[in-house]
Amino acid sequence: MVRVLAPSEQRFVRHGTYTGRSVSVRGALDVTALRAAFATLRRGYPVIGCRIAEDAAGQGYLLAPDEAVSPSVSVREGDVAVVDIPGVDPAVQLAYLDVVGSGADEWRVTLFAHHSVADAGHCVELLSRLWDFYTGIVERQSIDVVPQSVPQSLEWYAAARGIARIATSGFEDVTEPLPPEAREVPPDSARSAPSTLARPVRVRLNREATARIVELGRRTGVTVNGLLTAALLRAYARETVGGAAPLGCLYPVDLRTRLEPPVAASAGTNMAGLASFAAEVDPAANPLDLAQRVSARLTRDLSDGVVQQSVLHFPDYYGATRIHSLAGHVAVTNTGVVPVFRKPAGLEFTDYEIVYISAHPRPSAGASAAVTFLAYTFAGELAVGVLGGGAHAEGLPEAVRAELTALAAVGAR
Repeated sequence: MVRVLAPSEQRFVRHGTYTGRSVSVRGALDVTALRAAFATLRRGYPVIGCRIAEDAAGQGYLLAPDEAVSPSVSVREGDVAVVDIPGVDPAVQLAYLDVVGSGADEWRVTLFAHHSVADAGHCVELLSRLWDFYTGIVERQSIDVVPQSVPQSLEWYAAARGIARIATSGFEDVTEPLPPEAREVPPDSARSAPSTLARPVRVRLNREATARIVELGRRTGVTVNGLLTAALLRAYARETVGGAAPLGCLYPVDLRTRLEPPVAASAGTNMAGLASFAAEVDPAANPLDLAQRVSARLTRDLSDGVVQQSVLHFPDYYGATRIHSLAGHVAVTNTGVVPVFRKPAGLEFTDYEIVYISAHPRPSAGASAAVTFLAYTFAGELAVGVLGGGAHAEGLPEAVRAELTALAAVGAR
């Protein structure tokens, strides 16, 4: 055993959640070199070769890599527009590479990493290093790999930085008491559920519209995150109730650069604190007013140290010790600008998207969002994925597009 998983990591064990980063590639891809690059990645980042086991109480443990297990790379011909479920098994290792080729120099390459050991920042770092290794191998460069230490949890870093739990969790605006009868972890079914893939429906803006939103933020002094969050809340209110509605929003904040000293991308597992915001959201009102309130609330909670210690309240909201519920909130995850991946000549990255796999889904022991929005910018173009939404799932993407288009129009004035 390497160590017991912390609550920030443990909450992804029950569903066997893998976060995936999928890139579309055009050009002559050397599959043999890509296999070698993934093997190099596994040597450099031993945590992705680890395994997760659970005890009778459902507590997750990180187990050391099994050196006898070969790095798992699936290569096949198929439709590169499709993302499939690879044969992932958290009992074997915590990262997989799925490669699909069309036979016409069109490829899809998807890196899956277990969410317990890799959040967005960590997973993108792994993907970036994969292409760095691949390029070095193709270009016949010498590659020196120094194995990284097993990354630590946010709770570990909080303790190391002297961050203590305070009375305020930061989730108060979206919290409901959880009745005692609802606190038991739901029992597992007798038969394991099949793996499931979650591929958000995406709304994409072109470079010009994206630049206008960024410029609007610069001109008004409002963060792009604030602008996006406001637009997404307005879209949800417009689509679900057709007008003003009280909404609660919960979103992760990467604390790597907000801790002192900062934490490297691959040195932490799930390094996101959580921040909340609640308001009467009126789609007919000025979107900048709502965006400014979102930004001001986050600035205040960071200044007061609320977000930095929010992880210390996770046991109250997730798992067997939970006493509060966050169910029904709007979840917004903004992973920011996707870095430019290194590549050899003749290869082009044409698309990037975020997907998820639940490798052994079981009844949830935590909060359930009404909808999850996933935002990022790739090659200068903003994309927002829409995941869930219940009865309103079909209409939400167009509502999001309308709000983002209107926001870009404001930026053009």
